[in-house]
Order: sequence, then structure tokens, then C-alpha cells
Amino acid sequence: MRLRYLILLAALLCAGLLWWFRPWTSFSPHNLNNLMHPDTRVENFRHMDRIFPSVPMPASDHPVSFPRAAGQLPATFEHAGRTVAVQEFLQRTDTTGLMVLKDGVIRAEEYFQGASETSRFTSWSIAKTVVATLVAIAHGEGHIRSLDDPAKTYVPALDGKAWGEVTVRNLLRMATGIQFEELYDKPFSDIKLLFYRVFLIGTPVHDVIRDLPAEGPQGERFHYISPTTQILAWVLAGAVGEPVSQYAHRALWQPLGMQDDGFWNLDNGGTELAFCCLNISVRDYAKLGQLYLQQGQWQGRQLLPAGWVREATRRPEPWLAAGHGYPERGYGYHIWVPKDPDQEYFANGVWGQHVWISEKHNVVIVKTSVDPDFQQHMAEAISFLRAVSTEIGGP
Repeated sequence: MRLRYLILLAALLCAGLLWWFRPWTSFSPHNLNNLMHPDTRVENFRHMDRIFPSVPMPASDHPVSFPRAAGQLPATFEHAGRTVAVQEFLQRTDTTGLMVLKDGVIRAEEYFQGASETSRFTSWSIAKTVVATLVAIAHGEGHIRSLDDPAKTYVPALDGKAWGEVTVRNLLRMATGIQFEELYDKPFSDIKLLFYRVFLIGTPVHDVIRDLPAEGPQGERFHYISPTTQILAWVLAGAVGEPVSQYAHRALWQPLGMQDDGFWNLDNGGTELAFCCLNISVRDYAKLGQLYLQQGQWQGRQLLPAGWVREATRRPEPWLAAGHGYPERGYGYHIWVPKDPDQEYFANGVWGQHVWISEKHNVVIVKTSVDPDFQQHMAEAISFLRAVSTEIGGP
């Protein structure tokens, strides 16, 4: 009897270990726990291809390097009535990379915590802005005929679903009317459950989000939810007839002259995790910002439709302004606009990722981080980015 008990106990232990580690797949509780662990996440956030499947995003056949000139970060900046030391802020927010461009010239570049200029930093939600940029290109090329087309026009699998009726424009504005809870500080919020199902169980992301219900009409309220970008990427892939990563490489990576090999993480079915998981170097993130600063022009070629950047970053809808869900920022076409903007906007990702564009100062700033307190640091980060823009770009 005792032997049977020991055998059963050993079998249960082995089954538990197999479930925890799942050596036959990348999607396991061990990998998900290890991804965010304080002892490993700094390294993990620049080696996501070691943890989850990915598709390569090779450097451009004709890489472009930014020229360099002398420049200096401010020693301090003002925030909420107090003076903050820049180096203290960079350390406190677990910064891993920082680059500042003025007039397309590198004026400051620093790396921290073992990172280098060729490190591939995970984007988190900066990928959302990349997807919207690709949608702009596809629209300009005629693949997406109208921003007022419903999603089902390009993804027949969404016909009959709530998502199917949502227009491309309302996907871009995060005004879908779809029911979903994006709370990162709540253990079993919808976004946490999405992460558990995709990264832990290995459920294909489209299967997780396809049947989400509507909770109200589209086009009337800003509601930031990550599934919106995944659906937008699905629309993009259907419109252009190829995977998002392939189109991105052909339509954006090659003409921008991306310098470093990157990659895009995939779900268990081989679909790009478009809402989160692009991995490229700081200097290649800077090219995305510079493209926006130059109103979609690059080396004499209009990559984005004329007027797109202005349309994307200066929305007239009052419900997209700061204070509608986020006190310190509003929204555009998958890009953020700070409160009381002065020709400024930015791509942003959780854990403190920023691509900041200041048209007034002709400045682009990239900051990558592994900051667990990124939400409470958001307003302070905006103050920092504005101070750097003024210091390097001029008053």
C-alpha cells in the first residue's frame, strides 16, 4: 500500500513538472514566470526569441546610419513642482537604451544594464504604432480602399462577429465598442487572461479574441484594448495578401534602411503578435520616429500618404483628448498625444517604452526600459521627454 502511494505521488510530481516546464513547447508556466521575473526580465526583454517563437526581420539591403554630432542631456528637469536629476530618473525607471535625434542627427545615445546599440529591445505596444503605420502604407497603395470599410471586407472570417462590422478607422482610433478589460494591475483582467491563454497555454491569438462581444456602438468612445491592434493586423494581412512581418519588411524595413536584424514574436499558430511583440534596435525605433517627424517622407520618397501624420496625430474628436481614460495623454491613429500638446506625440509600450516626436524642436527620442512602475511614471516620463526636447532642440 505504501509503495502504491509513493508511486502515485511520484507520478503526480512528474506530471506537475511536465506541466510546468512543457519541454515540447515554448508556451509554458515556467517560461511565462521566467519572462517577468525581476532577476531575468532585463535580459529577457532583449532576447524574446529565446523564449517564444519568432519570425526574423532582417536588416535592410541598404542600411541607413544616422550621422552624429555633439549633444548633451539636461542635468535636471522639472516635474510636479520638483527638480528631478536626469540620471536618477533613468536609473529609477530601469532604462536600457536612450537615443536623441535632432534634425536627423544623433545628439545623445546611451545604453544601460548590459545593452548595446545592436540589442533588440522588445516593443510591447510600440508595435501597435508600427501596425498602424503599415495600414497607412497599405491604404496609400490601394490595398485598403477606404478607412470606412468594415473589417469583414478584408477578413471574411469576421463576418457575423462583432469585430466584422468595426471600420478600419475605428480600429485605428480604438473606438470599437468591443467589450474587453485592459487592466495590468488586476490578476484576472481580460488582458491578463489573454496573456495566460496565448503565452501559457499556447492558444492562437485569433481564437482568443475572435468572438469578443460588443458592449456599445463603435465610433463614439475611446477604449484602448490590445485585441483591436491584433484585429487591425488581421485586416492588414488580408488586404495585402501576405503576413504582416513580410509586408513590414518589404514596405517599411527596406525603404527605411533598418540597420539591425530584428524579429517579431509569433503565437502558437505562427501569427505575429501584432499588439505587442516586435523586437528591434533603438536606432531602428528612431527611424520610425524620424519617418513621422518628416511627415511620412524618407529620402525623397513619400512612404506614408500625404497628410497622414497630421490626420493621425491631431484628431478633432473630443473623446480622444487627454482625460478620457488616461489623464496625461490622448490618442490618435494608434499613437499617443500628451496633454496640452505642443506639436508632440509618441508611441508607447508597457514597461516604459517610448518613441517621442517633437515637431516643434525637430527632435526624436527613443527610451527603452524594464520599468515595473511604468504607469505611475508616465506623467514624469512626459516631463523628461519634453525637457530633453527643449535642451537639445532649443526653446
